[in-house]
Amino acid sequence: MAAAASDKARFWLEQSVPELQLYKEKGIFTPAEIAAISSKRSKFEHRINMAGVPKSVDFARYASYEQTLDALRRKRCNRKGIRGTQFAGQKRVFSILERGTRRFPGDLGLWMQYIEFCKQESANAKLVKGLTKLLRMHPTKWELWVWAARHYFETQGDMTMARTYMQRGLRFCERERDMWIQYMKLEMIYVAKVAARRKILKLDEEVDDKAIADDHNMDADEIALPGVTAEELDPQPKNSLAIDDATLKKLAEAPVFSGAIPMAIADAAAKSFRGDTTILEDLFDTVLGFFDVPCVSKILPHILALVPDDDKIRSKSMRLSMEARMEVAGLEPSSADFASAIGRAILGMKKLPADSIDSAVMQVLQSTSRQHIKALQTLADQKASNLINPVHVLEKNLARRGIKKSVLAEFGLVDESDG
Repeated sequence: MAAAASDKARFWLEQSVPELQLYKEKGIFTPAEIAAISSKRSKFEHRINMAGVPKSVDFARYASYEQTLDALRRKRCNRKGIRGTQFAGQKRVFSILERGTRRFPGDLGLWMQYIEFCKQESANAKLVKGLTKLLRMHPTKWELWVWAARHYFETQGDMTMARTYMQRGLRFCERERDMWIQYMKLEMIYVAKVAARRKILKLDEEVDDKAIADDHNMDADEIALPGVTAEELDPQPKNSLAIDDATLKKLAEAPVFSGAIPMAIADAAAKSFRGDTTILEDLFDTVLGFFDVPCVSKILPHILALVPDDDKIRSKSMRLSMEARMEVAGLEPSSADFASAIGRAILGMKKLPADSIDSAVMQVLQSTSRQHIKALQTLADQKASNLINPVHVLEKNLARRGIKKSVLAEFGLVDESDG
């Protein structure tokens, strides 16, 4: 056994001899450094080739050492203007990680190190093959599907492929709420990017009926969430989306831009999590973070309508909480509409008995309200002393709606002891 391990180690060490000789000839490393490299590699090789001894971490450490060594080589080559050695280190790291994943095919950490290295080195062919193998072995790991989708969206600018990975992942991870949230976030980021680019290019104009029809046909399969619906149901991107001006114009009325896909996600999630409406609240909050995107005004009421309209306190409090957040979303504290919006939000909360208001709902409303009240007070301090305090304006507007100061104090908005 020991002899066989030594033979394997010697075989792999001999593969690196020409590489080390080249480093010596070009003066990239000194003879002492090359001897140290050979010694280090020998230890790693003998350990990973011993039967029953190696662990996945040994391959991971070996690959990390080679990555660090290759980074040093690159720096020295750049400083000295040496060319022609750039692929030796890369090939060696790939060799180590591929041997490791073959030896430990179920080790998720080792696989992710391999996938990340493929991404770092722009080795797309290897990345696709590795990702395919990894997802076949770990189809129920929702994080992997999200990673794949975000990679194609952020790095490749390919939303179609990103959406495909998300939809395939939901077939295996239908009950993973985090995956639904990440899918909703991915779609909202995409719509936000398209909306921003349309605004920059000033393309918000009518499109012809034929273009709209073509685009509806183009997106028809994309919004049918494979395996989940009645039919079939991932930081700033590094690359810009591959969308030309003509496509941007067509997207103005297409399902992807009108909010149809996010609404389809919400419908499918409600069906999948029947009896657990908290997923709707999570999706609602995700969309609420994109309140400046045009189609949000359609998506939020759609999600709200999915919350059961029954007499249960939990359902009522959830609906009122979502309505309250929707009222003040995107409003500047200094705007004329803010006082009316916060008034409507508090009036809505009064529909429930005081002792039945969900603590989480109360906390959300208090936090939101205090945040805006603080902003108003800061604004008042910045104004000239002869101007009316906007907080007092808020109190008067709420008083007209029958909201007493004691109610404001209950929500932590004012101090009842004040005059």
